[in-house]
Amino acid sequence: MMLFYGAVFLLCCTLLAPYNGQCGDLSVLSLDELLDLEVVSVAKVPEKVINTPAAITVITGEDLRRNGVQNIPEALRMVPGMHVYQIDANKWAVSARGFASRFANKMLVMIDGRTVYSTLFSGVFWDVQDVMIEDIDRIEVIRGPGGTLWGANAVNGVINIITKDSADTQGGLVALRAETGPDGEVSIRYGGWLNDKLSYRVYGKFFDRENFDIPAGGDAADEWHQGRGGFRMDMNVSATNKLTLQGDIYDGKSGESVRYLTPFPPYDNLAKADAPVSGANLLGRWTRAFSKSSEVTLQLYYDHIERDEFLVDETLDTADIDFQHRLQVTGDLEILYGLGYRYARGDTTGKEAIPGVYSYAMDPQVREDNLFSGFLQGRLPFADKRGELTLGTKVEHNDYTGIEWQPSVRMMWNVNSDNSIWGAISRSVRTPSRLEEDGEVNAGAFLLPPQQGGLPSFVRLTGNKNVDSETVYSYEAGYRSRLADTVFVDLSMYYNQYRDLITGVPIGAPFPEYSPTGSRLILPVLVDNGRDGETYGAELSCSWSPVGWWRLSGSYTWFHMNTLHTGTSVEARQGFNEDENANQFFSLVSYMDLPHNFEVNTSLYVVGALDGLDIDAHVRFDLNLSWHPTGNLTVSAGGHNLFDDSHQEFDDTMDGILASDIPRVLYTKLTMTF
Repeated sequence: MMLFYGAVFLLCCTLLAPYNGQCGDLSVLSLDELLDLEVVSVAKVPEKVINTPAAITVITGEDLRRNGVQNIPEALRMVPGMHVYQIDANKWAVSARGFASRFANKMLVMIDGRTVYSTLFSGVFWDVQDVMIEDIDRIEVIRGPGGTLWGANAVNGVINIITKDSADTQGGLVALRAETGPDGEVSIRYGGWLNDKLSYRVYGKFFDRENFDIPAGGDAADEWHQGRGGFRMDMNVSATNKLTLQGDIYDGKSGESVRYLTPFPPYDNLAKADAPVSGANLLGRWTRAFSKSSEVTLQLYYDHIERDEFLVDETLDTADIDFQHRLQVTGDLEILYGLGYRYARGDTTGKEAIPGVYSYAMDPQVREDNLFSGFLQGRLPFADKRGELTLGTKVEHNDYTGIEWQPSVRMMWNVNSDNSIWGAISRSVRTPSRLEEDGEVNAGAFLLPPQQGGLPSFVRLTGNKNVDSETVYSYEAGYRSRLADTVFVDLSMYYNQYRDLITGVPIGAPFPEYSPTGSRLILPVLVDNGRDGETYGAELSCSWSPVGWWRLSGSYTWFHMNTLHTGTSVEARQGFNEDENANQFFSLVSYMDLPHNFEVNTSLYVVGALDGLDIDAHVRFDLNLSWHPTGNLTVSAGGHNLFDDSHQEFDDTMDGILASDIPRVLYTKLTMTF
């Protein structure tokens, strides 16, 4: 309620203040502006979206504002080919082109060039990847492999979140958001100049969100609150030299309902717990341009995270240095090469033994890993620059599987000024995680019938020091066409062959185990390369501006998966079976600018069923109404998931987290700049 009254007070004060100047540009981005957007994630150098030989989608900061987006996973719903499912109030399953789970490990996620993932499972904890939405310049999403430039784990896609230069965020900003729950969020930012070359911004953000309900009824105990602050400084040392220094710090709690095992009755138990999360990072980047065709970049960052869930405790420290050089070798041939080193120290010793809990262990509990990498890529235009050929490879040495190669070849052909086609062939790898090599997990429990002894039985999944990397061979093709001045169509098709997928393999007969807490029967399963698979599909997106003040963006995704057992493998993670992935997605986003500085923005998402998880198809409708009464004030109101009271999007997770019903949310937001 305090947030609501504060918003009303600030609104009244602003409306009564003298009107200063005209409103900013509220028009919907034109197709020309959208197609002229420059992206860096595909080639590591700026290039226009329309000339990019990859399946890429750009979500602009304006898209985020107009859709009322409050976190990164919600923004990714707008991207064709992305599988996005909310699990509870603070957890998501996010992936591209299949294999979605809370521990999805085939996507590389970066924030301003800083890789954000846990070496514990090679995935992303989405509840702590928070950025002040008003500071985001764009989110570049590549569907398909990016390992040639970005390295291992960029198998099914790359998400690159890029924030604004501090020179573009000058002055003050206050954003207040109130939601049903009651939930709330406060964001404050201020930017300025220390001298004529050095700009800066500082920000602070806090949100508090109440718990959802579980489908069986009752409180899911997944309330979520987090405070965050940070800064960014950009210095134009000279016309050819630029320095960037930025950092963040956060602290909060992510609640959860957890199902866990004990070796005595009732064996299967339920706990409700708060998971403290905290972290900090610091990044520095130097860019030196020698000419229009030659540039050097050096980036260093340090990242520290702490996480204390009911069953899993991790402290992770990461230090990374990355160098790259772009140069014109001869004629039109452009070469890009780079070197990198990453050090990671994972510590799981902080979790004290929970009496009777029989779920999780790591050996060793502290592990240090080193990653050495280098890449080389060449781009050569041909046919009077109507086409372009890109060849490259990344070479890495990691402490799990040694040397890994990730080559690719891409080609772009401009049929004419309005039509282009592209194709790519790539080899990428996903290296094992700490959990897959060092972990021991009791993944399931049941009670044998009396005639078989009546013992509690546990499925024990054990890590494997000899597990190999997963390998993916990807074949992609795409077509882009400007059918008319107001219509643009983008079609991507792909076929992926997965080799040596890491799963579980039974390794012998069950055996009894005795301890002071009781007797039990162990069914041993070894983490190993136990499956092959294939995925294929098509992703179609279209942008249409029937009039200057209205733009529609629609997409349709068709996806199919086949997985093959290469031995006696069993399912060891969610998302590996055909019926655990939705086969079809549809989205339609509408942006309207109305008279008197009003906006009406709507989003419709239709997601197919997850039959293997007993999750029905669902339809989500979001609405955002915005009004700009003055040039420095925006008042918004709207809602998410307006078609129903609630629905379940995902199943209980492998680590025992209970899935929640995702409710309807109504909100108001007030944003003021000064």
